[in-house]
Amino acid sequence: MKKKIITNGRIWTGNKDALSAEAIVIEDKKIIYVGDAVKAAEFTDDETEIIDVAGKMVIPAIIDSHTHLTAVAKTKWCFLLEQKDWKSIEEILEEIKEYAEKTPVEERPYIYAYSCPTELMDAPNVDKKLLDKYVSDRPVMLCDVNYHRSLVNSKMLELMEIDANTPYNEKSSANYGRYESGEPNGFTYEHVYEFNKDIDKMFDKIGWWPPSESEPEVVLPVLDDFSNMGVCGICDGFTESEGTLKAVKALEEEGRLNHYYYGMPFMNSFEDLEATIKTAKEWQSKYGDDYIRVDMIKCALDGTNEIGTSAVIEPFVNDPSGKNCGVINMSEDDLTTVFERLNQEGLGIQVHLVGDRAFRVALNAAERARKSEREAGRSYTSRIWLIHCELTKPEDRERVAELGVIINFTPTWAGGAFGDAAKEYLGEERFNSMYAFNRMIETGVNVNFSSDVVDCEIFEIAASPFVGIQSGHTRKLPGCKTMREAEEERMSLEDMLLGYTINNAVALGDGDKIGSLEAGKMANLCVLSGNIFEVPEDRIYEIKPEMVMFEGKKIIG
Repeated sequence: MKKKIITNGRIWTGNKDALSAEAIVIEDKKIIYVGDAVKAAEFTDDETEIIDVAGKMVIPAIIDSHTHLTAVAKTKWCFLLEQKDWKSIEEILEEIKEYAEKTPVEERPYIYAYSCPTELMDAPNVDKKLLDKYVSDRPVMLCDVNYHRSLVNSKMLELMEIDANTPYNEKSSANYGRYESGEPNGFTYEHVYEFNKDIDKMFDKIGWWPPSESEPEVVLPVLDDFSNMGVCGICDGFTESEGTLKAVKALEEEGRLNHYYYGMPFMNSFEDLEATIKTAKEWQSKYGDDYIRVDMIKCALDGTNEIGTSAVIEPFVNDPSGKNCGVINMSEDDLTTVFERLNQEGLGIQVHLVGDRAFRVALNAAERARKSEREAGRSYTSRIWLIHCELTKPEDRERVAELGVIINFTPTWAGGAFGDAAKEYLGEERFNSMYAFNRMIETGVNVNFSSDVVDCEIFEIAASPFVGIQSGHTRKLPGCKTMREAEEERMSLEDMLLGYTINNAVALGDGDKIGSLEAGKMANLCVLSGNIFEVPEDRIYEIKPEMVMFEGKKIIG
């Protein structure tokens, strides 16, 4: 393959030892030189392609280390609510009713509506009976904007065989909501219907299934959208089924995969640990190669701050008893065992957590697992990712670097993506202390970034890494006038770029292959429409990749 030389650019390499360069020389799939333009010109021969980028900024291609590929793909068939100032949930239910009236049951026997503002679900009259008044001839689910709570009607509960006799797990945040009588009230938390496979019973009974993630044409449009945003690597928030891997593998074999895909099965509870390890190893054995890897598992230690399912140290301020500190899904002892077993099996883990108690428990477990493995004569090499880490104590932030724990965060959240919903549970002081990462960065922690998009509507708004960079740097979403506290937690532009590129690559175990523009690494890069360091900080989100290269091949531009 002939050489390519990218020249006359403002190249930001992601290599902390040499962050800027004048030219890049590419041969086949790899970079063979990064440095000054004069030296680069010496690589020229009769067939060399010279790519003059006319002074534009060049960066490594982006890696999104926590997003939901198949969730986005599958929501392309759902009923997406308009983004507007909804005053009540009744307004939304009226929209769903109108949709149902013009969409026959035969055409759409199940309605999945997305995305209801979280606070509207907190009104005292909201339950399955209210939803039944609007649509009762077919199952209906209304999911909140956080993707952690839904309201379903009586028909859906019936088809899933959920009733007062369905067990309630007090040790888990994944449950069906109840009236005092024990009868389900229509609320579902943390996708309990998927984890328990209750929704499969419904699909079997109605004889209809949504588009499958096992179909390459379902997944490909989302991958293409990521490419247009300069993303070349995707770590799925969890791999919903083996079908996702089949689809990605099919795209690779057809020559249509321009990404690295990192997958992981979800561990519902501690009791599922060994089965989840087995699944990860089987998936890696069947599908793993240079473009697909399954070497982690996923678990959720708590829920969300916005609906009071996080695990916190001090009680929620809206609890009259002064005792409700939320739910933690796994004890410190069990989580320690998880970390030990994964180290022994050569697997990593992403742990969803948002509350400060969950954060502390995870750090304690990591510390104990490292100690016990050393005492057993084994080095600790498993990668522990703590995902989200919204609320943390200053003393715990100081512990992270020493423990070698990886921190992943979605910067748009610091820009106000979830509004003030968490304030009702956390109170003003804790609410204003959320999303604090600068001290961790200062102490050398690998802090990296992701979009965590879960549907195609949010994708249009929040999947762009440039929206994330602006939000993390300014603590304001594009268009917002008010900065989210605390101002001192604004992250630098350099830290934002490092977090989206080389930090993600290192965390995924591929820092020697991707994530920065260095000789010997894959030629994955973006030529941008604007310079991140020079455009006004409230216009960074407008930057677009004008050219995207994946392993030496132009896929955009």
